[in-house]
Amino acid sequence: MGRSGHGKQSARVALLAAAAVTAAAAIGVVGGRVSDRPRIVPVAEDVSVRDFAPVSLDTPQPESVDLLAAGGWDGGAAVSYLKFRVDLPSGAPPAHAELWLARHSGRLPGVVELSVVPWADWQASRLDARSAPRLGKVVGSVFPTGFEAAVHFDVTSVLRSSGEYAFAVTAPTSDAIGVFDAQESRANRPPTLTLQWSTGPRPSASPLKRLPGSLIVAPPSTALRYLQLPGWLPAEAAPYWQPSTGDGAYATASATEEPSPPPPPSPTPGEPTVSPIPAASPSESPAPSLSDSPSDAPSDSPSASPVEPSPSDSPSPSDTPPPSVSPTVTGSPSDSASPSVTPSSSVSPSPSVSPSPSDSLSPSPSASASPSRPGSPSPSGSTPSEPDCRLGALGVPDCGVLWGVAPGAHTSVSRATALRTFENLTQRPQAVYHAYHRGDQMFPTAEEISLARDPRSPRMLMLNWKPVKATWREIANGDPWADDYLDRLAAHIKTAYPEPFFFTMHHEPEDDVRANPLLGMTARDYAAAFRHVVQRLRAEGVTNLISVVCYMAYIPWNTKSWFPDLYPGDDVVDWVAWDAYAYSDPGYGYGDFAEMMNRRSSTHPDWPGFYSWAAKQFPNKPLMVAEWGLWYSPVNRGHPADFFRSVGRQIDLFPRVKALIYFETPSNQVGRDSRVHVTAEGLAAYRELGRLPVFRVEPQVESQRPSPTAVRTPGG
Repeated sequence: MGRSGHGKQSARVALLAAAAVTAAAAIGVVGGRVSDRPRIVPVAEDVSVRDFAPVSLDTPQPESVDLLAAGGWDGGAAVSYLKFRVDLPSGAPPAHAELWLARHSGRLPGVVELSVVPWADWQASRLDARSAPRLGKVVGSVFPTGFEAAVHFDVTSVLRSSGEYAFAVTAPTSDAIGVFDAQESRANRPPTLTLQWSTGPRPSASPLKRLPGSLIVAPPSTALRYLQLPGWLPAEAAPYWQPSTGDGAYATASATEEPSPPPPPSPTPGEPTVSPIPAASPSESPAPSLSDSPSDAPSDSPSASPVEPSPSDSPSPSDTPPPSVSPTVTGSPSDSASPSVTPSSSVSPSPSVSPSPSDSLSPSPSASASPSRPGSPSPSGSTPSEPDCRLGALGVPDCGVLWGVAPGAHTSVSRATALRTFENLTQRPQAVYHAYHRGDQMFPTAEEISLARDPRSPRMLMLNWKPVKATWREIANGDPWADDYLDRLAAHIKTAYPEPFFFTMHHEPEDDVRANPLLGMTARDYAAAFRHVVQRLRAEGVTNLISVVCYMAYIPWNTKSWFPDLYPGDDVVDWVAWDAYAYSDPGYGYGDFAEMMNRRSSTHPDWPGFYSWAAKQFPNKPLMVAEWGLWYSPVNRGHPADFFRSVGRQIDLFPRVKALIYFETPSNQVGRDSRVHVTAEGLAAYRELGRLPVFRVEPQVESQRPSPTAVRTPGG
């Protein structure tokens, strides 16, 4: 009996041990190590919030649950929100993670972006244009060439622990909508995360394989490495990258023509089988380029205006058909249960695999781990549970957009009076106050310091300095006047104002570039002068300075061969800014907010628009619109209200923009008026705009401000 009992006990032990090994294998843990098997996580919730109505942010729309949309159209916008529930085996972060979106139909916009949504405790069925959560840091941008089968984003830096993660999909356009498959899509191609713990190089014995010729994705890889594909890509698609060719394609096929529909995908393990993919909608023709001519935006210098383009550079009526998703359709998820986000075989990373570095700003991985600070609800409809947006390092908000003004420009009114008048008119305080200085003026002034430290309405300062007694080259070479001034300025700032502030040298430099190198005012001279100014102030102890390079952003300057030479370098630039103006007179610059932010030109078709250009050139820099405004026209009095409403609908299409500063003047150099109260309807629309949750970013009060050293970049 004893031997028999022991045998049964041994059998039980062996059975339990076998079961434990099986379970360990199922979650990828064997012998204290973790397997390399990837994991595929379908979206838990998704919804497309679309508003193309020209009148109101909360116009009711019919439902469409199988499509996600991103882009701008007819003064409105579409933003798609995604939520994933991620369970990392043993809590180990993946070595690599990608988020995939399948193109449903039609041409993709030239830029598609993915942003973190810091607050993940939302329900898709309850989101609309007014209650949608605010966007945080941009994870990445892709640049499709037209008809890619899918787009994908590297989200490795975000997925660092188990929990809920939320993202937003946007496209910075005024005339195009990207359409993707949603969770409820009949094609069974939901937004998908692919997580992997091994991304080693391609085995030398394995030939490099490619996707079928009719399928391409954006972007390509820059290295030969193993990359897990989502289950809904065709089975014959090989999981190896080809070398990057710089053309945005994954395979040899062209992405500029509508491909044939792919074969029905194989169901992802654990997902229900659905009907085959429907035929793609008819191909769209590319959106026409918008025309351009030089702007007469205000400047604090008497410099000459840009060169006038030819008269042919004027807008032409668009013959482009509307996008395949109807502008009157609003997406809303069904109330059915979300698919499981935990596949049957879990994986954990191998201890020998080092995860990729975490981004400096990652979202809260779960609702329970969201910022603990209490959220003050917005009177305009922000979800009560959503936390406040706060300033982080370098004055970058963790969500939302800083709201500011340069008041009373080109007037004799004191700036303090102009600011308070503007705030009274618009019925809200400004988070940023923009002031201009030149020559040997000391700043911030006592008045500016008082405005910044107002206990009722603390403000960030944006201080603009333009030298007048030396050329850019002389400044870069250590001009005695300039260096003496900078040293005195540094001493003043350290004594009078240790708080963080934005600073730019010689905004809109394009207008003063001279190609003749003998004049000392080339684009490279500007970059060198900017570097010298910032480095000298830092060396003298001005560690609270947040440097901003500010472009004029006018065509034809943007397309000049010297334009890229203006950039001073990542080490001396914290933010990238530009100035943008719209017009109420039909013609150049007439349109909605998205047109102003990403203006193109028929005479320079290769120019993608400033925002799109900046997204590609400066992927790791926050963007600021240091001046923006609408030039009023008495022949189109209804336009200001329409334009300001478009700002509220379309601001989320530009998630890299973290500060928006209005330039208010009754008359610029050529007599144009940008005051928001020229019409009663325009003022009412601007007031409503300022109350939106996206602009509820409060500067820190004095007792909460970080020490000056806390705002420096690493190694700065």
